[in-house]
Amino acid sequence: MRVRSDDDLYSLQNRYLGPPGRTIPFQARYVAYVTWAAYVVPFLIVRQQLGIAGSTGTMFVLVGTTIATVYTMRLVSTERPVSAVVRMVWLNITAPRPGGEAIHAAPNPTSVMVTAHYPTPSDRQMRRSVKRYER
Repeated sequence: MRVRSDDDLYSLQNRYLGPPGRTIPFQARYVAYVTWAAYVVPFLIVRQQLGIAGSTGTMFVLVGTTIATVYTMRLVSTERPVSAVVRMVWLNITAPRPGGEAIHAAPNPTSVMVTAHYPTPSDRQMRRSVKRYER
């Protein structure tokens, strides 16, 4: 069973609700199923590289692809198709960044105040009481 839209612009947002008489408990756009299937391959490669085996690896792939698909589908709309989202991510990753060395800073020892007396908790209480009376 499909929910059909009267508007041609939103016809790409059709949702599969399940077979007639047996609806599934969630709604997903057709493009979400394709996106989920496209995420499976990279997650399988990551699982293999990490050496996760058995049911833990399978759950890693299923949960990871589902989470990635949900976050991707939040960006996808009729004005921004999946191809535009993929291109946006790719251009963001490959954008030129300003190079340069990291700036390391060290404090100047002449500007650090050193006292012979190490403050104690009683000194702190004394300063607080003095500040109260000065107001």
